Amino acid sequence: MDVAERHFGLYGFAGASLRGIIKDARVNIAAVAYHFGTKEELFDAVVERFALPVVSAQLQQLEQVTKGNLAEILEAFYAPPLKLIKAKAKSGQTLALFLGRMQIEPEPIFSKVDKNFAGCRTSFVNAFRECLPNASEADLQWYFEFMLSLIVSFLTRQEHIRKRYADPMDWSADEATQRMISFCMNGMG
Repeated sequence: MDVAERHFGLYGFAGASLRGIIKDARVNIAAVAYHFGTKEELFDAVVERFALPVVSAQLQQLEQVTKGNLAEILEAFYAPPLKLIKAKAKSGQTLALFLGRMQIEPEPIFSKVDKNFAGCRTSFVNAFRECLPNASEADLQWYFEFMLSLIVSFLTRQEHIRKRYADPMDWSADEATQRMISFCMNGMG
């Protein structure tokens, strides 16, 4: 699955080949067919491997939010995926690349990805609705999309951005979470 994640992250769904994944993973094609079936099913398994624990952690943290506290809502969204990716060290970079690529996949692949996160999106938009009662429905949806875009951009570009600005420091999940919260608070509040 690690090799498949890297191939899908580098080449996208259409560009990744099951043959290339099998070759790099040094596994038997029959074993892949037995465990995953098709390339589509392998892709789904790679998405679910990240989505299930992260969405679960996000929703658990969201349940603990003080009603109407926008900063806590944002922390519930950002902290779980950032902590997971940071904890994975080098393989977290591959996962971040995969997550970024997932967001730009064309249909019908994007819908296969999005179904794993739909419940999470609904829960966070509902939390925004309670917290920001004067925001229109369109604003609430845009807030979620911009919030999502921020983390995707950070995860896929942070290494390049640090190099561009000669920042030798590695990133901290807590610091990144707080910076994203601060940014969003200014745009939503």
